[in-house]
Amino acid sequence: MKFLKHHKNLFLIKLFSVNSLGVVGKSLLVVFTQKIVAVFLGPEGMALAGNLKNALAFLGLGVTSGVDQGLLSYQSKYENKSRLLNKLYGTSMAFSIVGSILVFFVLFFGSKFWSNYLFSTPNYSYLFIILSFLLPFIAVYNLCFSIISGKSNYKKATLISFVSSALSVVLVLLLVINYRLSGVLLAITLTPILQLLALALLGKKEILLLFKNRIEFNKLFRSRLVGFMIMSFVAVALNNFVDIELRNYLIEKLSTKEAGYWTAISSLSTYYLSFMAGIYTLYILPKYAKIDGFTEYKFELINIYKIILPIFLVMFIVIYLCKGFVIKTLFSDEFLPMEILFKWQLIGDFVKIIAVVMAYQLVARNEWRLFILTEFVSYIILYFLGVYYIEKNGVEGIVFAHFVRYLLYLLIIVLSVRYAFIKRKVK
Repeated sequence: MKFLKHHKNLFLIKLFSVNSLGVVGKSLLVVFTQKIVAVFLGPEGMALAGNLKNALAFLGLGVTSGVDQGLLSYQSKYENKSRLLNKLYGTSMAFSIVGSILVFFVLFFGSKFWSNYLFSTPNYSYLFIILSFLLPFIAVYNLCFSIISGKSNYKKATLISFVSSALSVVLVLLLVINYRLSGVLLAITLTPILQLLALALLGKKEILLLFKNRIEFNKLFRSRLVGFMIMSFVAVALNNFVDIELRNYLIEKLSTKEAGYWTAISSLSTYYLSFMAGIYTLYILPKYAKIDGFTEYKFELINIYKIILPIFLVMFIVIYLCKGFVIKTLFSDEFLPMEILFKWQLIGDFVKIIAVVMAYQLVARNEWRLFILTEFVSYIILYFLGVYYIEKNGVEGIVFAHFVRYLLYLLIIVLSVRYAFIKRKVK
């Protein structure tokens, strides 16, 4: 209490408080939806829905060409230079238009391939045809949300995220009850419409900022955004590709049900780590973008750890001790075998938070070569350790691989960040 009272005026405390309220509200909606989906579809349906979510995240990256992270960073850096910001917006739109056209052809003409790859049947190809026409919605939402986040407007960002989730919950409920698996997959596909609707209601100013500028590849930002594009592509592409491959491997070697258990624990991980999502984009990235010296960076890093690590440590202990209740509340009794996955998933996620908070310095400083190397090594480790430990320990092996992966990743990031500062000759 003394700590919070002493730091009550810190922006990070305020942000974490508001963000937490938004996440709690959003999580309550998602928990209700997750329960319905679990009851109607079981672990098997959850595994297939997980594949589609991974694909949607990857395709969303292609639409914005990965420039949204660069837009977020430079929005903070040039917050008082409107002329430069206008050029930044125009260049971001230009990249997104090119990305949308390319992804449209990939989805529209490759719809059967995506359906077979994700669901082992061509029957869901229509989902990707629908999605191909929704790509502009994804682009506008991602870019506008980056502008809001870059301004550190955490209240608006939290509210938009909450409203879009609420709309998504309603749609999922309507469709899963009437159409079961097909309904859930269609609801996931239509998510971009709901996101844009929430943005139109609450983010009109940012939409106008984006569209009032001349769309062109400005020479200054064209080159500066390339690094962010590469970093975003590598991070999101590897993350979702490896997830899909490991899930398909679980289905092949064990069963769809076992893959569903891993998808369920991964979705639970997404829930509690979403408390950090707003912190990364609304505070850490803009803050790091303004830091030049290693001493200042280390001081900020320690302050962040002091606030977030005790909170997550307590949260994880409570989740572990109440894992049976958590499973029955979020899913159903059919998911109780996933209790064995909690220990290594939670420990791995705790190490992940430590590492990722540190790693955002590479993104903020546009150290894209170093970032790509660390991400590539990290996912290679996860994939091969995942395959090895699945063979050795079954489904529990994949969460142990998750822990070992982030332990090694933390060591890699410590060395990489230190090297980045030494290379720039910053003390």
